[in-house]
Amino acid sequence: MKKIKSLIVGILLVLSVLAVINPVSAATLEVGPGKTYASIGAAMADAGNGDTILVYPGTYNENVLINKSNITLKSVAGRDSTIVGPGTGANQNTVISIQAGLGTITVDGFTVLLSSDKLSGYHPIGIGQRMAAGAGTASHIFNNKIKVTGTLRNGIQVSGDNSKIIGNIVEGGPLTADWGSSGILIATTGTAKNILIKDNHLLGEMDYGIGIITWGSGGEVSDTIVEGNIVEKTVYAGISIGGKVSNTLVKDNIIKNNPANGLEEIHTNYYGYAAGNPTGTKVWYNQFCNNGKDIDIYDDPNDSYVIGEPKLDARGNTGCRSNTLPMKRILGILNKNSDKN
Repeated sequence: MKKIKSLIVGILLVLSVLAVINPVSAATLEVGPGKTYASIGAAMADAGNGDTILVYPGTYNENVLINKSNITLKSVAGRDSTIVGPGTGANQNTVISIQAGLGTITVDGFTVLLSSDKLSGYHPIGIGQRMAAGAGTASHIFNNKIKVTGTLRNGIQVSGDNSKIIGNIVEGGPLTADWGSSGILIATTGTAKNILIKDNHLLGEMDYGIGIITWGSGGEVSDTIVEGNIVEKTVYAGISIGGKVSNTLVKDNIIKNNPANGLEEIHTNYYGYAAGNPTGTKVWYNQFCNNGKDIDIYDDPNDSYVIGEPKLDARGNTGCRSNTLPMKRILGILNKNSDKN
């Protein structure tokens, strides 16, 4: 009997070791004509923790709710041949929606088509992790294109620690009613830190190209890096920073042809919606070209201008000079985007 027990214990130990060495692999679910799934939503319903959903070329007129942990949603052939949205009904307000508590979520290589209509009182969002959905989810948003057909609320919005927004193109479109529209928005009612916004192209016409803000009395954003982006032709500001936002590094960007401001930092209650003031902002080695004002500071909710030097660390920035580092960056970004197309 003791030998049988020892044998059973030995088998269980071997099985446990094999389970550690060869854990159950994450699945790959395929979406597209002739594949297992005809829609992204159907694949998402069957997906498990850590799965990859591969989407083949086509147009998927649906709204995607990402509510499974550590999902990678990726196109096979890239953004120009794989279109998602605008979806149907009130859900068109957000084409791809990311919830809290999901680990790392990746969305890579889609054209996200926004609704032409304002629905249920809201303007459309492309890829959205809302302000209160940041806890426990890092959103990795790579190589997408947000295509605006009417008005815009936010092209890409994230709120989770360690999120990354890299290599995307956002078309512009103003928000014609209340609030403002942003190409890329970092906004939270909680805390968000260590966010990277890199090598994106904001094509203009939105109210703000890149917004980094808090909302309400409890929000805080820290340690955001904005690097290597092209931000142009916005209505109010290429980059807007406001609320309790600390240690933002704005580096090696092209900020051009913004008729109001290239970069604005707003103090004393961001437009009346956020407690706290930005601190520790660094604006280094950017190219500012043909903006109404390159850098501007607002000191109160009535948008009074501060006279004198900006209250931030601005160094090494240049004007419209083709031989500067930012111009090399613009060529690199355009080449990358051309390769992805």
